[in-house]
Amino acid sequence: WLKTINRREFWSPLSKRPGHAMPVWKCAVLAFLAIPRCAVAEGDEDPEQKIEELPPDDTDEGLGDSLRPEQLLKMHSKMDVDSNGKVSFNELLEFSHATRKRIAARDIKTVLDEMDSDKDGKLSLVELVKDMDQWGEEDDKDEASKRKAVEGEKFKAADADGDGLLSEVELPALFYPELHEGVLQIAAQSTLAEKDKDKDGLLTEKEFWEDHVEGELVGEATTDFRKLDKDGSGTLDLEELKAWESGHFHTTEALQKLVEAADKDHDLHLTSDEMAAAHSTIAGSEAQYHFMEWAEHHEL
Repeated sequence: WLKTINRREFWSPLSKRPGHAMPVWKCAVLAFLAIPRCAVAEGDEDPEQKIEELPPDDTDEGLGDSLRPEQLLKMHSKMDVDSNGKVSFNELLEFSHATRKRIAARDIKTVLDEMDSDKDGKLSLVELVKDMDQWGEEDDKDEASKRKAVEGEKFKAADADGDGLLSEVELPALFYPELHEGVLQIAAQSTLAEKDKDKDGLLTEKEFWEDHVEGELVGEATTDFRKLDKDGSGTLDLEELKAWESGHFHTTEALQKLVEAADKDHDLHLTSDEMAAAHSTIAGSEAQYHFMEWAEHHEL
């Protein structure tokens, strides 16, 4: 009676884009967190029912999973830090980041309870490796060894007090590297090393996508690469890659597109009325993932 999803897929397009691979063991743990939020009501005759195609923006038909205008009004008031009646793009991003940290702190308690086999209230490296082995994501022993080495480096970076254990405060960095610069650095370095075939410390577009982009995704992939390539060099360095690894690129893109669509007076801010009126637009956008999670967390 439960629908389980990869929580990363719910949060952002990271796991759905070619070129980004989250370890299976980590996906499994994060998916576990999503189970309570994905329960199908008892008596549901079709738990596998697929989401219907979204209707045009001028109708609410079929938007049962979208946020209601009144929910968006409440959310707007939380985003409007300076209380001027308008939400800037920066306020939107800051709200996203702050909520992400709170969600991580909340959800990590469940992760720790599941992985902390000796029940000392902390996660050891041994317990982490044991959990990775349980999911057996690699048949190749060399690949599995490399993965464990990387996760071990992340573990040490997250271990702020250096006691060899991750507390409830330290653990979010391991599962949410976008919240910890040191862990993010290691994650991005690992991805760069894996994709950098000519070992020049940079990624060409071909190396970045690893030839996994086909058909209609080609144009979108090229556009994304050019946006990531801030210096226009035709390659991505470590700092540019971190924007992708952290999910910041996807969040920024999704929210930027929403603001452009909802900002009817083109002043680069959203009033509460503009946000409420955009409820169907949000439902048909990638920003929907973020807004639904924010509403759930803030109990709107």
